[in-house]
Amino acid sequence: MRNTFEVPELYRIQIPWYRRPPIEIWRQLRQVVYCRDHGLCMYCSTAVALHECHIHHVQPLSQGGTNHPSNLKTVCVRCHKERHPHMKTKAEALRIDYLTSSSNL
Repeated sequence: MRNTFEVPELYRIQIPWYRRPPIEIWRQLRQVVYCRDHGLCMYCSTAVALHECHIHHVQPLSQGGTNHPSNLKTVCVRCHKERHPHMKTKAEALRIDYLTSSSNL
C-alpha cells in the first residue's frame, strides 16, 4: 500500500494519507476542497469565504481517516465548533451549558 496519494488538481504533488501534510500543500488541498464544495458549508449551506472556512475531516486522522479529498469537507466555523466542542471558547461553552440547563427548568 502506498503512503501517499495524488490529487489531479495539484499537479502530481504527493500528499500523505494519514498525517497532516506540509502547510503549503495543505493550503492547496484546502483550496481544491473549497472549490469542489462551491464555497458552501456542507452542513448548513452557508456561503463562506476561503480565508474564513475550515476544512473538516469526516473521519478523523486519529480514527483511521485520511487527507484524501473524499474525507474532507468545507465547513463554517460555527458548524465545525458544533462537531468539535473542544474548539469552543470558554464563553461559548458556558453559554451553551446555560441555555441547555435553563431549557430543562
